[in-house]
Amino acid sequence: MRNVVAVLAASLVVLLGACASEAERLATADIEPKVRVVSTAGEGTEVTVVLFQGSLPFATYRLQSGERLTVTPPGGEAVEMTPGTDMSAWLRRNAYVATLPETRPGDELVIAFERADEDDAPNTLVRVPGEITVTRPLPGDERTFDESFSVAWEPLGSGQVELRFAVGDCAGLAEEELEELRAERGFVGFPFGAPLSSGETGLATVTFSAPTAAERCEADLLVGRTSDAIALDPAFGELRDDSRSVRVSTVVPLVISQAPTLATADIEPKVRVVSTAGHGTEVTVVLFRAGLLPGGTYELAIGERLTVTAAGGEPVVLRPGSDMSAAAQNDAYLASLPELLPGDELVIALEREGEEAAPSTVVRVPGEIDVIMPVPGDLRTLGESFTIEWEPFTSGQVELRFAVDTCEGLDEDPLDDLRTTRGYPLALRNGDAGTTTVTFSAPSEAERCEAELLVGRVSDTITPDPAFRGLRGASRAVRVSEPLALVFDQAP
Repeated sequence: MRNVVAVLAASLVVLLGACASEAERLATADIEPKVRVVSTAGEGTEVTVVLFQGSLPFATYRLQSGERLTVTPPGGEAVEMTPGTDMSAWLRRNAYVATLPETRPGDELVIAFERADEDDAPNTLVRVPGEITVTRPLPGDERTFDESFSVAWEPLGSGQVELRFAVGDCAGLAEEELEELRAERGFVGFPFGAPLSSGETGLATVTFSAPTAAERCEADLLVGRTSDAIALDPAFGELRDDSRSVRVSTVVPLVISQAPTLATADIEPKVRVVSTAGHGTEVTVVLFRAGLLPGGTYELAIGERLTVTAAGGEPVVLRPGSDMSAAAQNDAYLASLPELLPGDELVIALEREGEEAAPSTVVRVPGEIDVIMPVPGDLRTLGESFTIEWEPFTSGQVELRFAVDTCEGLDEDPLDDLRTTRGYPLALRNGDAGTTTVTFSAPSEAERCEAELLVGRVSDTITPDPAFRGLRGASRAVRVSEPLALVFDQAP
């Protein structure tokens, strides 16, 4: 594969070199720049500009006598850009680059195209996007070659996230192979790099691949918040689509190696199944490494998968996601099924190659819970306790949580935070008590909120496959009767 890529790249180099050398001086209006600005916390800012010929998709324009590109940071002096390579794309030659001190979120840089006898383009503005908070992986984490792992961050209200690696050293590789790996893992797009991920999801999966001779690699994971806050000087033609500004808030050093596969007997799954009347069933599994703290989890290797099968149905594959029953478990596996009724069973299977599988973890949906109060449409007061009452049952517990719809007076980010925090289950209540009190809290600027109250009957009717070490203690099956739509308002 690499030989094919090398031949194609060499051919394109020749082609583009010919195009560039034969190009005449273009009018500024016929030039389309690709602009890339990457501000990395604690390191600096890299600026890259490639001048494309507007009439051709790949041909670039080289600066000629009397022309130059400069970039000016806030309150600083203009820095002249010099020939270099664009490491964000397959076709990397004929770029112009400059290195500046670190620029902060919200700072603006000015890129100027100066010409001796043509229209200048002195005022292309680039704004550095906001910060991004990475929660997983942690600095120093160890990962395995060719196995997908999760990258998690505090969800963003808008924008996208860029992922790439800066490879340091790789034991077992010759210098030439190491340089190739550094180039490939530094890509941020086709054909080798990870595509952009939506910032709102807070989660993505990546894989670190290397030649088979590699034994242990040290690499920094760079997670960048991106934006298209680039105002192109009107003298230019257009801005190329892959232009972007990036803010890398934290560089996460990782170790990637040929780690042995974890034995099934050393895995403890946390299983959560929630069947909601009139809606559907959500299945969540987190695979914990036995004997470790809650953060010690196992991520599926290539050739492994988790499936869930309801009685009479086909297996459904669980996909990477976030466990919303805990504050910091972004390395879960999720699946959605049609509604299951009380007493229905489903089977969760871990499929593995070369290791003992765990094909038969059985979960039974608990019985109904009959909620007496509140009733749908009730009006409650923000921040004040109110009573929930149900028909008592002799065994099992009750889980309570809120699904927030809207809140007047809140911007999108505070509303998203409220949806997350109110969506976590409250402490379990005894089912035979028949009553409890809860409070719906919100930021002080919230005026009127609409939220569904989810009251679930809980059981631990989960039988783990004997190949596992056992279940984690937070495992549970929940049956939620019809969600109760409530309104919360400020006190009169």
